[in-house]
Amino acid sequence: MDGGVRSGADVVKALSLGAKAVFIGRPILYGLGFDGQQGVAEVLECFRRELDNCLALIGCPDVRMINRSFVERRGA
Repeated sequence: MDGGVRSGADVVKALSLGAKAVFIGRPILYGLGFDGQQGVAEVLECFRRELDNCLALIGCPDVRMINRSFVERRGA
């Protein structure tokens, strides 16, 4: 994974590829610059909703259960 974490889907991808933690930088700064503390809160809420949606789509009830079994490798 390269290029930064920009969405809840990126969080799920990183965790399923083996990341133990995920840091969110640029989106938080954009939220801060746009609307201060409220902007940061909105960015985090957006990430939470996206993460929840992705978990539902892959049938994973808890973010702590994400692992490499959710990755399908095609054509090596």
